Amino acid sequence: MKKIYLICLIVVGGMIAYVCGAKIADARCQMRVAQTSLINTEYQQKQILQNKRILHDQVYKTGVADIRRILLSKYTIAE
Repeated sequence: MKKIYLICLIVVGGMIAYVCGAKIADARCQMRVAQTSLINTEYQQKQILQNKRILHDQVYKTGVADIRRILLSKYTIAE
């Protein structure tokens, strides 16, 4: 009878170890996914800021006189 209890105890202990290991692996996977998502989000934000800087530089370098010249060459009073 003691052998049956010992075998049952070993089987139950193995099942508990399997379930705990699966939960730990799932938590690690979720952590990795969250980290890569955060890294991708940071990269996208850096790209957006860099694009905004380039756009603002182009806008600020274009003077008012240049804009007036472009508008006058494209549009006249007759139109």
